[in-house]
Amino acid sequence: MLAALIQSIVSGETTRAAKRVRRAMIDYMIAGICLAIGLGFLIAAAYIFVAERYGPLYTAIGFGLGFIALAGVALTVHRIISGIQAKRRAEEARAAQLQALAGATAFAILPALLKGRGGFISLLAPVAAMVAYAIFKENSDLGRDDDQDS
Repeated sequence: MLAALIQSIVSGETTRAAKRVRRAMIDYMIAGICLAIGLGFLIAAAYIFVAERYGPLYTAIGFGLGFIALAGVALTVHRIISGIQAKRRAEEARAAQLQALAGATAFAILPALLKGRGGFISLLAPVAAMVAYAIFKENSDLGRDDDQDS
């Protein structure tokens, strides 16, 4: 993975990717602005249609309450998603702390293991298992997040 990253930097792929990302951002921004203008006209048309049937006062009150309700829904969704992301970040931080603790513990007991009977040979089995797991994790889908599709 690291070799592929270095190779892409050397070959200039990163600059081309950055240009593609910048162009995509500009295209999406233009599309978003056009979408916002179109939605504005649709809302104005709906307002005119409803105002002809119920009068301008009731229409303004109805549209105002409708947009306030939409804002409430948006805030509720934001709070739910933020809570889920906070839990995920806390779990990742806890996993990182446990990994650091395991590494520190391994270094702390290393001299005692090397001193004892069997010494270096007794360390080979767990180290080989960790290396095999790291290789397995690197080559399988277990180490990748589904959220990152870039």
